[in-house]
Amino acid sequence: MTATNSFTALDIARELPQYQPDLIIDYDGHNEFYGALGAASNQSIGSSRFVTLLYLRMIHLRTFLLLRDAVFKLAGLFGQTDNSVSRGTMMETLARGQEVPYESPLYGAAYSTFRENLQDLKEYCLSAGIPLILGTQVSNLRDQPPFVSENSTTPGQQGTLFQQWYSGGVELQSKGSIDSAIASFQSALRVDSLYADAHYRLAECLEAKGRPHEALAEYIASRDYDVLRFRTDTKFKQPHSIDGRHERCFVADIEATFKSLSKDSLIGHNLTIDHLHPNLRGYFIIAKTIAQVMHNNGLLASRQEWNFADTINDNALWGNRAVTDLDEQTGIQSVKVISSGWPFKKQSASVELVPSTDTLNQIAQNLAIGKLGWMDAHLQAISFYRRREDWTNVQREYKTIIDLYPHIIDLYMDLAAVDFNQLRFDAMKEILLRSLKISPTLAAYSALGNIMLDKGDPAGALKYFDQMDNFPQNPNERLQNGFRMSFAYAEAGQSEKAKALLNELLRIKPDFSPALQLLTNIDKQLEKKGLPAKK
Repeated sequence: MTATNSFTALDIARELPQYQPDLIIDYDGHNEFYGALGAASNQSIGSSRFVTLLYLRMIHLRTFLLLRDAVFKLAGLFGQTDNSVSRGTMMETLARGQEVPYESPLYGAAYSTFRENLQDLKEYCLSAGIPLILGTQVSNLRDQPPFVSENSTTPGQQGTLFQQWYSGGVELQSKGSIDSAIASFQSALRVDSLYADAHYRLAECLEAKGRPHEALAEYIASRDYDVLRFRTDTKFKQPHSIDGRHERCFVADIEATFKSLSKDSLIGHNLTIDHLHPNLRGYFIIAKTIAQVMHNNGLLASRQEWNFADTINDNALWGNRAVTDLDEQTGIQSVKVISSGWPFKKQSASVELVPSTDTLNQIAQNLAIGKLGWMDAHLQAISFYRRREDWTNVQREYKTIIDLYPHIIDLYMDLAAVDFNQLRFDAMKEILLRSLKISPTLAAYSALGNIMLDKGDPAGALKYFDQMDNFPQNPNERLQNGFRMSFAYAEAGQSEKAKALLNELLRIKPDFSPALQLLTNIDKQLEKKGLPAKK
Protein backbone atom coordinates (compact mmCIF):
# COMPACT_ATOMS: atom_id res chain seq x y z
CA MET A 1 0.00 0.00 0.00
CA THR A 2 1.47 3.33 -1.06
CA ALA A 3 1.69 6.43 1.15
CA THR A 4 0.20 4.99 4.33
CA ASN A 5 0.77 6.49 7.76
CA SER A 6 -0.26 6.00 11.39
CA PHE A 7 -3.92 6.73 10.56
CA THR A 8 -3.88 3.77 8.18
CA ALA A 9 -2.10 1.53 10.67
CA LEU A 10 -4.60 2.37 13.41
CA ASP A 11 -7.58 1.88 11.10
CA ILE A 12 -6.33 -1.54 9.94
CA ALA A 13 -5.44 -2.62 13.49
CA ARG A 14 -9.02 -2.06 14.61
CA GLU A 15 -10.22 -4.64 12.09
CA LEU A 16 -7.61 -7.28 12.88
CA PRO A 17 -8.95 -8.92 16.07
CA GLN A 18 -11.68 -10.72 14.10
CA TYR A 19 -8.86 -12.57 12.29
CA GLN A 20 -7.25 -13.60 15.62
CA PRO A 21 -3.73 -12.34 14.85
CA ASP A 22 -0.77 -13.76 16.75
CA LEU A 23 1.26 -10.57 16.38
CA ILE A 24 1.10 -7.09 14.85
CA ILE A 25 4.25 -5.43 13.48
CA ASP A 26 4.18 -1.68 12.80
CA TYR A 27 6.97 0.07 10.89
CA ASP A 28 5.66 3.60 10.71
CA GLY A 29 6.76 7.23 10.61
CA HIS A 30 8.07 8.34 7.22
CA ASN A 31 4.68 9.21 5.75
CA GLU A 32 3.23 11.17 8.66
CA PHE A 33 3.26 14.47 6.81
CA TYR A 34 2.43 13.49 3.23
CA GLY A 35 0.74 10.11 3.47
CA ALA A 36 -2.98 10.03 2.77
CA LEU A 37 -4.79 12.16 5.40
CA GLY A 38 -1.43 13.42 6.72
CA ALA A 39 -1.20 16.93 8.17
CA ALA A 40 0.70 18.31 5.15
CA SER A 41 -0.75 16.03 2.49
CA ASN A 42 -2.59 17.36 -0.54
CA GLN A 43 -5.14 14.65 0.31
CA SER A 44 -5.75 15.81 3.87
CA ILE A 45 -9.26 16.54 5.10
CA GLY A 46 -8.06 19.01 7.73
CA SER A 47 -5.84 19.31 10.77
CA SER A 48 -8.33 17.89 13.26
CA ARG A 49 -7.39 14.38 14.37
CA PHE A 50 -10.95 13.83 15.62
CA VAL A 51 -12.42 14.64 12.19
CA THR A 52 -9.92 12.37 10.44
CA LEU A 53 -10.64 9.45 12.77
CA LEU A 54 -14.37 10.02 12.29
CA TYR A 55 -13.86 9.99 8.52
CA LEU A 56 -11.95 6.68 8.77
CA ARG A 57 -14.88 5.20 10.69
CA MET A 58 -17.41 6.53 8.20
CA ILE A 59 -15.72 5.22 5.05
CA HIS A 60 -16.57 1.70 6.19
CA LEU A 61 -20.24 2.57 5.62
CA ARG A 62 -21.54 2.19 2.07
CA THR A 63 -24.06 4.99 2.50
CA PHE A 64 -21.28 7.41 3.40
CA LEU A 65 -19.20 6.30 0.39
CA LEU A 66 -22.19 6.83 -1.91
CA LEU A 67 -22.73 10.33 -0.52
CA ARG A 68 -19.02 11.18 -0.75
CA ASP A 69 -18.79 10.07 -4.38
CA ALA A 70 -21.92 12.02 -5.24
CA VAL A 71 -20.44 15.20 -3.73
CA PHE A 72 -17.21 14.74 -5.72
CA LYS A 73 -19.17 14.28 -8.95
CA LEU A 74 -21.25 17.38 -8.31
CA ALA A 75 -18.12 19.37 -7.54
CA GLY A 76 -16.67 18.21 -10.84
CA LEU A 77 -19.77 19.29 -12.77
CA PHE A 78 -19.50 22.80 -11.39
CA GLY A 79 -15.76 23.05 -11.93
CA GLN A 80 -14.85 22.98 -8.26
CA THR A 81 -12.29 20.19 -8.39
CA ASP A 82 -8.72 21.06 -7.47
CA ASN A 83 -6.53 20.86 -10.53
CA SER A 84 -3.58 22.58 -8.90
CA VAL A 85 -1.72 19.35 -8.19
CA SER A 86 0.26 18.21 -11.20
CA ARG A 87 0.07 14.70 -12.50
CA GLY A 88 3.39 13.27 -11.41
CA THR A 89 4.75 10.62 -9.11
CA MET A 90 2.89 9.78 -5.91
CA MET A 91 5.46 11.88 -4.02
CA GLU A 92 4.64 14.90 -6.17
CA THR A 93 0.89 14.33 -6.04
CA LEU A 94 0.80 14.19 -2.26
CA ALA A 95 3.49 16.67 -1.22
CA ARG A 96 4.20 19.32 -3.87
CA GLY A 97 3.96 22.78 -2.37
CA GLN A 98 3.70 21.50 1.21
CA GLU A 99 6.90 22.45 3.00
CA VAL A 100 7.01 22.12 6.80
CA PRO A 101 9.66 24.04 8.79
CA TYR A 102 11.01 22.39 11.92
CA GLU A 103 8.81 22.98 15.01
CA SER A 104 6.29 24.99 12.98
CA PRO A 105 2.58 24.71 13.95
CA LEU A 106 2.01 22.18 11.16
CA TYR A 107 5.04 20.19 12.32
CA GLY A 108 3.70 20.20 15.86
CA ALA A 109 0.25 19.07 14.70
CA ALA A 110 1.73 16.14 12.75
CA TYR A 111 3.90 15.08 15.68
CA SER A 112 0.98 15.26 18.10
CA THR A 113 -1.16 13.16 15.78
CA PHE A 114 1.56 10.56 15.31
CA ARG A 115 2.16 10.29 19.06
CA GLU A 116 -1.55 9.92 19.80
CA ASN A 117 -2.14 7.41 16.99
CA LEU A 118 0.77 5.30 18.17
CA GLN A 119 -0.45 5.48 21.75
CA ASP A 120 -3.94 4.40 20.65
CA LEU A 121 -2.40 1.52 18.70
CA LYS A 122 -0.50 0.37 21.80
CA GLU A 123 -3.61 0.64 23.98
CA TYR A 124 -5.75 -1.16 21.40
CA CYS A 125 -3.33 -4.07 21.10
CA LEU A 126 -3.02 -4.21 24.89
CA SER A 127 -6.79 -4.40 25.38
CA ALA A 128 -7.14 -7.01 22.62
CA GLY A 129 -4.28 -9.11 24.03
CA ILE A 130 -2.30 -8.90 20.79
CA PRO A 131 1.51 -8.55 21.01
CA LEU A 132 2.84 -5.50 19.13
CA ILE A 133 6.29 -4.84 17.69
CA LEU A 134 7.17 -1.25 16.76
CA GLY A 135 10.08 -0.77 14.38
CA THR A 136 12.25 2.35 14.36
CA GLN A 137 12.57 3.96 10.94
CA VAL A 138 15.70 4.06 8.81
CA SER A 139 16.63 6.60 6.17
CA ASN A 140 19.56 7.48 3.97
CA LEU A 141 21.69 9.95 5.91
CA ARG A 142 25.00 9.90 4.12
CA ASP A 143 24.02 9.86 0.45
CA GLN A 144 20.80 11.93 0.40
CA PRO A 145 21.11 15.73 0.56
CA PRO A 146 18.10 17.55 2.00
CA PHE A 147 15.35 18.09 -0.56
CA VAL A 148 14.54 21.66 0.49
CA SER A 149 16.44 23.98 2.83
CA GLU A 150 14.80 27.08 4.25
CA ASN A 151 16.27 30.03 6.09
CA SER A 152 14.91 30.67 9.56
CA THR A 153 16.45 34.17 9.70
CA THR A 154 14.57 37.20 8.41
CA PRO A 155 15.90 39.03 5.33
CA GLY A 156 18.34 41.76 6.27
CA GLN A 157 21.73 41.89 7.88
CA GLN A 158 21.55 38.42 9.44
CA GLY A 159 20.33 36.87 6.19
CA THR A 160 23.10 38.53 4.23
CA LEU A 161 25.70 37.41 6.73
CA PHE A 162 24.44 33.81 6.57
CA GLN A 163 24.54 33.82 2.78
CA GLN A 164 28.11 35.10 2.75
CA TRP A 165 29.34 32.35 5.07
CA TYR A 166 27.29 29.63 3.35
CA SER A 167 28.26 30.60 -0.22
CA GLY A 168 31.86 30.91 0.84
CA GLY A 169 31.74 27.44 2.33
CA VAL A 170 30.29 25.97 -0.85
CA GLU A 171 33.07 27.54 -2.92
CA LEU A 172 35.80 26.39 -0.53
CA GLN A 173 34.38 22.85 -0.48
CA SER A 174 34.38 22.70 -4.28
CA LYS A 175 38.04 23.73 -4.32
CA GLY A 176 39.02 21.10 -1.79
CA SER A 177 39.82 23.58 0.99
CA ILE A 178 38.00 21.40 3.51
CA ASP A 179 39.28 22.94 6.79
CA SER A 180 38.30 26.44 5.64
CA ALA A 181 34.94 25.16 4.37
CA ILE A 182 34.23 23.60 7.79
CA ALA A 183 34.91 26.93 9.50
CA SER A 184 32.72 28.78 7.01
CA PHE A 185 29.75 26.40 7.34
CA GLN A 186 30.04 26.48 11.14
CA SER A 187 29.92 30.28 11.04
CA ALA A 188 26.87 30.17 8.78
CA LEU A 189 25.06 27.79 11.14
CA ARG A 190 25.77 30.06 14.10
CA VAL A 191 23.68 32.63 12.24
CA ASP A 192 20.97 30.20 11.04
CA SER A 193 21.06 26.78 12.69
CA LEU A 194 18.07 25.38 10.75
CA TYR A 195 19.41 25.58 7.19
CA ALA A 196 19.54 21.88 6.27
CA ASP A 197 21.98 22.02 3.37
CA ALA A 198 24.61 23.80 5.47
CA HIS A 199 24.48 20.91 7.94
CA TYR A 200 24.75 18.38 5.10
CA ARG A 201 27.76 20.08 3.52
CA LEU A 202 29.42 20.44 6.90
CA ALA A 203 28.84 16.70 7.47
CA GLU A 204 30.52 15.89 4.13
CA CYS A 205 33.52 18.00 5.06
CA LEU A 206 33.80 16.49 8.54
CA GLU A 207 33.63 12.98 7.10
CA ALA A 208 36.31 13.87 4.55
CA LYS A 209 38.58 14.96 7.42
CA GLY A 210 38.09 11.67 9.28
CA ARG A 211 35.72 13.03 11.93
CA PRO A 212 32.80 10.58 11.49
CA HIS A 213 31.11 11.06 14.87
CA GLU A 214 30.77 14.80 14.30
CA ALA A 215 29.69 14.11 10.71
CA LEU A 216 26.92 11.78 11.91
CA ALA A 217 25.44 14.51 14.12
CA GLU A 218 25.41 16.92 11.16
CA TYR A 219 23.89 14.39 8.77
CA ILE A 220 21.12 13.80 11.32
CA ALA A 221 20.55 17.56 11.69
CA SER A 222 20.40 17.87 7.90
CA ARG A 223 17.64 15.28 7.75
CA ASP A 224 15.76 16.73 10.71
CA TYR A 225 15.73 20.27 9.28
CA ASP A 226 14.80 19.28 5.70
CA VAL A 227 11.50 21.16 5.24
CA LEU A 228 10.27 18.65 2.64
CA ARG A 229 9.57 15.92 5.16
CA PHE A 230 9.75 12.61 3.35
CA ARG A 231 12.19 11.21 5.93
CA THR A 232 11.01 10.96 9.51
CA ASP A 233 13.21 12.83 11.96
CA THR A 234 14.68 12.20 15.38
CA LYS A 235 11.70 13.52 17.33
CA PHE A 236 9.31 11.09 15.63
CA LYS A 237 11.27 8.15 16.99
CA GLN A 238 10.56 9.11 20.61
CA PRO A 239 6.95 7.75 20.79
CA HIS A 240 8.25 4.25 20.08
CA SER A 241 9.45 3.99 23.68
CA ILE A 242 7.38 1.68 25.82
CA ASP A 243 6.18 2.31 29.34
CA GLY A 244 5.70 -0.40 31.95
CA ARG A 245 1.98 -0.85 31.30
CA HIS A 246 2.52 -2.24 27.80
CA GLU A 247 4.05 -5.54 28.77
CA ARG A 248 3.22 -7.08 25.38
CA CYS A 249 4.63 -4.23 23.30
CA PHE A 250 8.21 -4.44 22.01
CA VAL A 251 10.60 -2.25 20.02
CA ALA A 252 12.70 -3.51 17.11
CA ASP A 253 15.49 -0.93 16.87
CA ILE A 254 16.01 -1.32 13.15
CA GLU A 255 17.84 1.99 12.85
CA ALA A 256 20.42 0.89 15.44
CA THR A 257 21.00 -2.35 13.50
CA PHE A 258 21.48 -0.43 10.24
CA LYS A 259 23.97 1.88 11.94
CA SER A 260 25.90 -1.06 13.35
CA LEU A 261 26.29 -2.47 9.83
CA SER A 262 27.28 0.86 8.24
CA LYS A 263 30.78 2.28 8.31
CA ASP A 264 31.03 4.89 11.09
CA SER A 265 27.24 4.43 11.63
CA LEU A 266 26.58 6.45 8.47
CA ILE A 267 23.61 4.82 6.74
CA GLY A 268 23.75 5.39 2.99
CA HIS A 269 23.44 3.49 -0.25
CA ASN A 270 25.12 0.53 1.42
CA LEU A 271 21.68 -0.41 2.79
CA THR A 272 19.24 1.96 1.05
CA ILE A 273 18.29 2.38 -2.57
CA ASP A 274 17.02 5.97 -2.43
CA HIS A 275 16.18 8.48 0.31
CA LEU A 276 14.66 5.92 2.68
CA HIS A 277 13.73 2.60 1.07
CA PRO A 278 16.10 -0.22 2.01
CA ASN A 279 17.79 -2.26 -0.69
CA LEU A 280 17.39 -6.04 -0.70
CA ARG A 281 20.05 -6.55 1.95
CA GLY A 282 18.42 -3.83 4.03
CA TYR A 283 15.05 -5.57 3.96
CA PHE A 284 16.78 -8.80 4.94
CA ILE A 285 18.22 -6.99 7.96
CA ILE A 286 14.80 -5.59 8.90
CA ALA A 287 13.36 -9.10 8.84
CA LYS A 288 16.25 -10.45 10.90
CA THR A 289 15.94 -7.66 13.49
CA ILE A 290 12.21 -8.24 13.93
CA ALA A 291 12.71 -12.02 14.09
CA GLN A 292 15.32 -11.50 16.80
CA VAL A 293 12.81 -9.53 18.90
CA MET A 294 10.34 -12.39 18.42
CA HIS A 295 13.03 -14.86 19.44
CA ASN A 296 14.16 -12.92 22.52
CA ASN A 297 10.61 -12.43 23.80
CA GLY A 298 9.11 -15.81 22.94
CA LEU A 299 6.60 -14.50 20.38
CA LEU A 300 4.78 -17.07 18.18
CA ALA A 301 6.79 -19.77 19.95
CA SER A 302 8.61 -20.18 23.24
CA ARG A 303 12.25 -19.13 23.59
CA GLN A 304 13.18 -22.80 23.82
CA GLU A 305 11.42 -23.55 20.54
CA TRP A 306 13.14 -20.58 18.92
CA ASN A 307 16.52 -21.78 20.18
CA PHE A 308 15.85 -25.24 18.80
CA ALA A 309 14.57 -24.12 15.38
CA ASP A 310 16.61 -20.97 14.74
CA THR A 311 19.68 -22.79 13.45
CA ILE A 312 20.02 -21.65 9.82
CA ASN A 313 22.85 -19.17 9.36
CA ASP A 314 22.46 -15.86 7.56
CA ASN A 315 24.39 -16.97 4.49
CA ALA A 316 22.04 -19.90 3.93
CA LEU A 317 18.96 -17.73 4.45
CA TRP A 318 20.30 -15.09 2.07
CA GLY A 319 21.19 -17.67 -0.54
CA ASN A 320 17.68 -19.12 -0.39
CA ARG A 321 15.88 -15.76 -0.54
CA ALA A 322 12.69 -15.74 -2.58
CA VAL A 323 13.72 -12.76 -4.67
CA THR A 324 14.94 -12.98 -8.24
CA ASP A 325 17.06 -10.80 -10.50
CA LEU A 326 13.82 -9.55 -12.03
CA ASP A 327 12.63 -8.30 -8.65
CA GLU A 328 15.90 -6.50 -7.98
CA GLN A 329 15.96 -4.91 -11.44
CA THR A 330 12.33 -3.83 -11.04
CA GLY A 331 13.27 -2.02 -7.84
CA ILE A 332 16.15 -0.30 -9.62
CA GLN A 333 13.93 0.69 -12.54
CA SER A 334 11.26 2.06 -10.17
CA VAL A 335 13.80 4.20 -8.34
CA LYS A 336 15.19 5.49 -11.65
CA VAL A 337 11.73 6.73 -12.63
CA ILE A 338 10.98 8.28 -9.23
CA SER A 339 14.38 9.94 -8.84
CA SER A 340 14.25 11.38 -12.37
CA GLY A 341 11.63 13.91 -11.27
CA TRP A 342 10.54 16.06 -8.34
CA PRO A 343 11.75 16.33 -5.61
CA PHE A 344 15.06 14.78 -6.68
CA LYS A 345 15.19 16.97 -9.78
CA LYS A 346 13.32 20.09 -10.86
CA GLN A 347 11.46 18.36 -13.67
CA SER A 348 8.72 15.85 -14.26
CA ALA A 349 9.58 12.19 -13.88
CA SER A 350 10.64 10.48 -17.10
CA VAL A 351 11.29 6.97 -18.33
CA GLU A 352 14.52 6.14 -20.14
CA LEU A 353 13.49 3.16 -22.25
CA VAL A 354 15.54 0.00 -22.00
CA PRO A 355 16.86 -1.38 -25.33
CA SER A 356 14.73 -4.21 -26.71
CA THR A 357 17.82 -6.45 -26.73
CA ASP A 358 17.99 -6.26 -22.92
CA THR A 359 15.04 -8.59 -22.39
CA LEU A 360 15.14 -9.00 -18.62
CA ASN A 361 15.51 -5.29 -17.90
CA GLN A 362 12.77 -4.52 -20.40
CA ILE A 363 10.42 -6.86 -18.51
CA ALA A 364 11.52 -5.19 -15.25
CA GLN A 365 10.83 -1.72 -16.61
CA ASN A 366 7.39 -2.70 -17.91
CA LEU A 367 6.59 -4.04 -14.45
CA ALA A 368 7.96 -0.90 -12.76
CA ILE A 369 5.87 1.49 -14.86
CA GLY A 370 2.71 -0.59 -14.70
CA LYS A 371 2.61 -2.06 -18.20
CA LEU A 372 2.85 -5.56 -16.76
CA GLY A 373 1.43 -7.18 -13.65
CA TRP A 374 3.75 -8.94 -11.22
CA MET A 375 2.67 -12.46 -12.17
CA ASP A 376 2.84 -11.81 -15.91
CA ALA A 377 6.30 -10.28 -15.58
CA HIS A 378 7.66 -13.32 -13.74
CA LEU A 379 6.06 -15.71 -16.21
CA GLN A 380 7.73 -13.77 -19.04
CA ALA A 381 11.03 -14.08 -17.17
CA ILE A 382 10.51 -17.85 -16.97
CA SER A 383 9.97 -17.97 -20.75
CA PHE A 384 13.12 -15.89 -21.24
CA TYR A 385 15.20 -18.22 -19.06
CA ARG A 386 13.71 -21.34 -20.71
CA ARG A 387 14.85 -20.12 -24.13
CA ARG A 388 18.34 -19.74 -22.70
CA GLU A 389 18.08 -23.11 -20.91
CA ASP A 390 18.96 -21.29 -17.70
CA TRP A 391 17.21 -23.80 -15.45
CA THR A 392 18.59 -22.41 -12.19
CA ASN A 393 16.81 -19.10 -12.77
CA VAL A 394 13.69 -20.88 -14.05
CA GLN A 395 13.52 -22.67 -10.71
CA ARG A 396 14.14 -19.44 -8.76
CA GLU A 397 11.33 -17.70 -10.60
CA TYR A 398 8.88 -20.51 -9.90
CA LYS A 399 9.85 -20.61 -6.21
CA THR A 400 9.32 -16.87 -5.91
CA ILE A 401 5.89 -16.98 -7.55
CA ILE A 402 4.87 -19.89 -5.33
CA ASP A 403 5.94 -17.98 -2.22
CA LEU A 404 3.57 -15.16 -3.18
CA TYR A 405 0.77 -17.32 -4.63
CA PRO A 406 0.96 -20.59 -2.65
CA HIS A 407 -2.60 -21.60 -3.57
CA ILE A 408 -1.94 -22.05 -7.32
CA ILE A 409 -1.25 -25.78 -7.57
CA ASP A 410 -0.25 -25.71 -11.25
CA LEU A 411 2.88 -23.75 -10.29
CA TYR A 412 4.06 -26.59 -8.04
CA MET A 413 3.55 -29.08 -10.85
CA ASP A 414 5.43 -26.89 -13.33
CA LEU A 415 8.38 -26.54 -10.95
CA ALA A 416 8.33 -30.28 -10.20
CA ALA A 417 8.55 -30.96 -13.95
CA VAL A 418 11.59 -28.69 -14.23
CA ASP A 419 13.23 -30.43 -11.25
CA PHE A 420 12.48 -33.81 -12.85
CA ASN A 421 14.09 -32.83 -16.14
CA GLN A 422 17.17 -31.64 -14.25
CA LEU A 423 17.28 -34.89 -12.23
CA ARG A 424 16.75 -32.89 -9.01
CA PHE A 425 14.56 -35.55 -7.42
CA ASP A 426 15.00 -34.39 -3.83
CA ALA A 427 13.93 -30.87 -4.80
CA MET A 428 11.05 -32.34 -6.78
CA LYS A 429 9.90 -34.34 -3.76
CA GLU A 430 10.08 -31.27 -1.53
CA ILE A 431 7.94 -29.11 -3.82
CA LEU A 432 5.36 -31.88 -4.32
CA LEU A 433 5.06 -32.38 -0.56
CA ARG A 434 4.47 -28.63 -0.22
CA SER A 435 1.73 -28.84 -2.82
CA LEU A 436 -0.07 -31.54 -0.83
CA LYS A 437 -0.35 -29.16 2.12
CA ILE A 438 -2.28 -26.78 -0.13
CA SER A 439 -4.40 -29.22 -2.10
CA PRO A 440 -3.94 -32.99 -2.61
CA THR A 441 -3.75 -33.97 -6.29
CA LEU A 442 -3.48 -37.18 -8.26
CA ALA A 443 -0.40 -35.88 -10.09
CA ALA A 444 1.47 -35.17 -6.85
CA TYR A 445 0.74 -38.57 -5.28
CA SER A 446 1.66 -40.35 -8.50
CA ALA A 447 4.93 -38.42 -8.89
CA LEU A 448 5.89 -38.89 -5.23
CA GLY A 449 5.24 -42.63 -5.51
CA ASN A 450 7.41 -42.83 -8.60
CA ILE A 451 10.23 -40.94 -6.85
CA MET A 452 10.19 -43.35 -3.92
CA LEU A 453 10.03 -46.32 -6.26
CA ASP A 454 13.02 -45.06 -8.23
CA LYS A 455 14.89 -44.63 -4.94
CA GLY A 456 14.35 -48.33 -4.22
CA ASP A 457 11.72 -47.78 -1.51
CA PRO A 458 8.58 -49.63 -2.71
CA ALA A 459 6.94 -49.45 0.73
CA GLY A 460 7.41 -45.66 0.72
CA ALA A 461 6.03 -45.53 -2.80
CA LEU A 462 2.89 -47.43 -1.82
CA LYS A 463 2.19 -44.86 0.89
CA TYR A 464 1.60 -42.33 -1.89
CA PHE A 465 0.19 -44.70 -4.54
CA ASP A 466 -2.52 -45.83 -2.12
CA GLN A 467 -3.93 -42.28 -2.16
CA MET A 468 -4.50 -42.31 -5.93
CA ASP A 469 -7.79 -44.21 -5.63
CA ASN A 470 -9.29 -41.10 -4.01
CA PHE A 471 -9.19 -39.29 -7.36
CA PRO A 472 -11.06 -39.83 -10.63
CA GLN A 473 -8.77 -41.18 -13.35
CA ASN A 474 -9.26 -41.55 -17.07
CA PRO A 475 -8.48 -45.00 -18.57
CA ASN A 476 -4.92 -44.10 -19.59
CA GLU A 477 -4.13 -42.64 -16.14
CA ARG A 478 -5.60 -45.74 -14.55
CA LEU A 479 -3.35 -47.95 -16.66
CA GLN A 480 -0.13 -46.02 -16.09
CA ASN A 481 -0.65 -45.38 -12.38
CA GLY A 482 -1.95 -48.87 -11.77
CA PHE A 483 1.07 -50.41 -13.46
CA ARG A 484 3.53 -48.45 -11.29
CA MET A 485 1.54 -49.38 -8.20
CA SER A 486 1.59 -53.06 -9.24
CA PHE A 487 5.33 -52.86 -9.69
CA ALA A 488 5.66 -51.35 -6.19
CA TYR A 489 3.58 -54.23 -4.74
CA ALA A 490 5.80 -56.74 -6.52
CA GLU A 491 9.00 -55.06 -5.30
CA ALA A 492 7.61 -54.93 -1.76
CA GLY A 493 7.01 -58.70 -1.86
CA GLN A 494 3.21 -58.39 -2.06
CA SER A 495 2.86 -60.56 -5.16
CA GLU A 496 -0.83 -61.37 -4.80
CA LYS A 497 -1.82 -57.69 -4.56
CA ALA A 498 0.38 -56.96 -7.57
CA LYS A 499 -1.23 -59.72 -9.65
CA ALA A 500 -4.76 -58.74 -8.62
CA LEU A 501 -4.16 -55.15 -9.71
CA LEU A 502 -2.52 -56.23 -12.96
CA ASN A 503 -5.52 -58.42 -13.80
CA GLU A 504 -7.78 -55.41 -13.23
CA LEU A 505 -5.68 -53.42 -15.68
CA LEU A 506 -5.89 -56.19 -18.26
CA ARG A 507 -9.68 -56.14 -18.01
CA ILE A 508 -9.45 -52.49 -19.05
CA LYS A 509 -6.97 -53.23 -21.85
CA PRO A 510 -6.33 -56.94 -22.52
CA ASP A 511 -3.29 -56.22 -24.71
CA PHE A 512 -1.57 -53.90 -22.21
CA SER A 513 1.91 -55.34 -22.72
CA PRO A 514 3.66 -53.89 -19.60
CA ALA A 515 1.05 -55.58 -17.38
CA LEU A 516 1.37 -58.87 -19.28
CA GLN A 517 5.15 -58.77 -18.99
CA LEU A 518 5.07 -57.96 -15.27
CA LEU A 519 2.61 -60.81 -14.63
CA THR A 520 4.96 -63.21 -16.39
CA ASN A 521 7.94 -61.95 -14.37
CA ILE A 522 6.04 -62.33 -11.08
CA ASP A 523 5.05 -65.89 -11.95
CA LYS A 524 8.64 -66.75 -12.81
CA GLN A 525 9.84 -65.35 -9.49
CA LEU A 526 7.20 -67.38 -7.65
CA GLU A 527 8.23 -70.54 -9.51
CA LYS A 528 11.86 -69.99 -8.53
CA LYS A 529 10.77 -69.86 -4.92
CA GLY A 530 8.76 -73.04 -5.37
CA LEU A 531 5.43 -71.23 -4.94
CA PRO A 532 2.37 -71.83 -7.13
CA ALA A 533 1.71 -69.14 -9.73
CA LYS A 534 -1.99 -68.48 -9.13
CA LYS A 535 -3.94 -66.91 -11.95
